[in-house]
Amino acid sequence: MKKTFITKQQFFTILFTYMLSNELFRGYYSRDYQNNVWIPLVMAIPMSIFLFFIYSFIFKNTNYSDFKTAIEKILGPFFSKMFFIIYSIYFGFLLLLVTRDLSELVNLYLMQNEIFWFLTGSLLLVTLYALNKGIECVARYSTIIFFISIISFALFFTLLMIINKPDYANLLPILPNGIIPLLKPALQMSYSIPMGEIFILIIIFQYIKPEQKSKAFKTSYLGIIFVGIINLLIAIANIIFLVSENLQMGFGLTMRLWRKIDLEEFIQRFDLIVLNILVLHVIVKTTVLLLASGKTFGAIFKIKKQKFIFPIICIIIFFLLMIVFTDYTKLIEFRTKIIIPYIKIIFEVFIPILIVIISFLRKNKISKENKQIDYNI
Repeated sequence: MKKTFITKQQFFTILFTYMLSNELFRGYYSRDYQNNVWIPLVMAIPMSIFLFFIYSFIFKNTNYSDFKTAIEKILGPFFSKMFFIIYSIYFGFLLLLVTRDLSELVNLYLMQNEIFWFLTGSLLLVTLYALNKGIECVARYSTIIFFISIISFALFFTLLMIINKPDYANLLPILPNGIIPLLKPALQMSYSIPMGEIFILIIIFQYIKPEQKSKAFKTSYLGIIFVGIINLLIAIANIIFLVSENLQMGFGLTMRLWRKIDLEEFIQRFDLIVLNILVLHVIVKTTVLLLASGKTFGAIFKIKKQKFIFPIICIIIFFLLMIVFTDYTKLIEFRTKIIIPYIKIIFEVFIPILIVIISFLRKNKISKENKQIDYNI
């Protein structure tokens, strides 16, 4: 992959497209919290910003713009290699999940009875192609998708309100059991879908132009808020336009929402347009995940020609999806019972916070080492 720089505005669009692709699985929370699902989402937004603020100290406490070097300075040679090993697997597994989600959704709504390996293989090939073009090209692509998404969302939401009569009574009762039961889903939303899985964006952050990095963190916070507002509007729209029975069907909730834009034979199947836009978002997310998985794996052995790592990762994921993760229902159950409450909180919260704590403890030592290097030069 070509090593180029991106602007803070381009990072904003990458963050936007990456996070909004979480619509694939966001409806999972609606099954349990239904008309109150928007409340933990509101709480998750500042939590997500706080997590990214914590992540930022990986760079701030080391004064290194390169993620690999920063981790090595904080953790040392041995533990940094352990970090790169487990996170390479983690990012690769997230790529597997996203690929499986999109293949299932496309097969269900767009290309019924299509061969599963064809859908999965096509997405992975497109991801490889996008990554080969370099991060700057991915950023420009994200910018185009950003404007397409905003214009489409404004148009579709307006049509949804005009054609359908919202039932605001569906929002009631609010907090029938108090706020305490909603703290857990709020935390899960902040580090998982839809407002989480953003630790990986620190790896993309290193590609921002050096002169813009100090201000780019504020841009990132604004991006998280912006995505949170759109997610909130979609969540509320789900409640006021869909009956409670549909809310219990967590997968593909957004598709059911935009299917409500139906005016006899004049306006129909806007959900397919939304699905295609969602596919464009997912391509950004899979590209980011593949880049991070390959970069962390390459950091273990200090491989110079890392471009050969990315096809190998895609081949491994392809065969895992074909052989191991064939039953999507069992995969969803595994994610909701194991991955979200245990795996993701470790990789998105506990380990990053531990690294930041260590970076504070070693901050003076790292500063002295940097001064010594400058002196020697």
